[in-house]
Amino acid sequence: MKDVFIYFVCIFLLTKFTSVISFSQETKALYLNDIRILASHNSYKKKPDAKVLKFLAKVKNKIGEENNPIQLEYGHELLSTQLNDFMIRGFEFDIYYDSKGRKFDKRKINSFIFGMKKKSNAEGLQTPGFKVLHIADIDYETNYHTLEDALEELQSWSERNPMHCPIFINIEIKATSPADLSSFLRFLGFKRATKFTASTFNLLDSLVKSIFAPDQLFTPSQMKKNYSSIRERINKEGWPLLSDSRGKVFIILEGDNIDLYDNKGERPLFVYGDQADVNTLFLLRNDPIDNEIQINKLTDEYIVRTRTDAGTLEARANNYERFNAALNSNAQILSTDYYKADPAIGNFVIRIGKEFIFRKQ
Repeated sequence: MKDVFIYFVCIFLLTKFTSVISFSQETKALYLNDIRILASHNSYKKKPDAKVLKFLAKVKNKIGEENNPIQLEYGHELLSTQLNDFMIRGFEFDIYYDSKGRKFDKRKINSFIFGMKKKSNAEGLQTPGFKVLHIADIDYETNYHTLEDALEELQSWSERNPMHCPIFINIEIKATSPADLSSFLRFLGFKRATKFTASTFNLLDSLVKSIFAPDQLFTPSQMKKNYSSIRERINKEGWPLLSDSRGKVFIILEGDNIDLYDNKGERPLFVYGDQADVNTLFLLRNDPIDNEIQINKLTDEYIVRTRTDAGTLEARANNYERFNAALNSNAQILSTDYYKADPAIGNFVIRIGKEFIFRKQ
């Protein structure tokens, strides 16, 4: 009887050991561009106050369609909650630069709404630096007033979970505000945005390097290695293994003035670029319905970001056409505002159910 017991114990341990080996081999056979993650869009954002939305609805013809309150009515959980409870592995932050401090302390739109505070008095807005908000003077509610606060929360979580799959962080540069586009708003006292310069990007590099340890941040130079370009590395050596990318964070720039950010592989941040640039690793294709076939062709050579929904429109219509196109496209970064349903709108929700899913070969 004892021998039989030992036999079954050995079989059990052998089965477990074999499964561990199989998992290890499967992981080592996976490359960075083989996995697909769910990301949150404007990950820092809170819903605007109902009074602000009501006022914006009255004046939307004066402030442009991009400020339509219907498309601004969404918000997100704290970053750590997104990571832990919803398996979000991609994030997006819109940043403005404030060279002196207090540039975004006053919420100009509130001057026209009875009972709304004109100043936030938030500590993070009193000093110079990179501020996180959606639209200056209009859509300003945020869980994180500074980029530093947001990145520190992600860094801390990454440090506590060192075997996580790669995290992708989009930083969108905002060097244009509603006041830059409308003389009417400037007349009302809305402020222009501060343009980014080469020096501003140097400050951004310094901030990122002060927060993430060298072994956390996956940089263009690590991707490029000793090759003349990132494209040459991919063509000759292939993509990094997923096993070598665990615990890593990739930060990618988009938006205004990024032509000033040298994308030759010597700086810590990647840039969403175009196929003509041999140092482009990441591409934006935000409309998967019109670009489904094209995206599929690109994912062998690039990591592509697309959106499963936008401006609350799919959520309000409970329409999954865009999500299905995103899935079929094979894009590696799937960005949503609805990893959690909003009861005020309906039951629309986007999930992939795990930390990552595999790209179809």
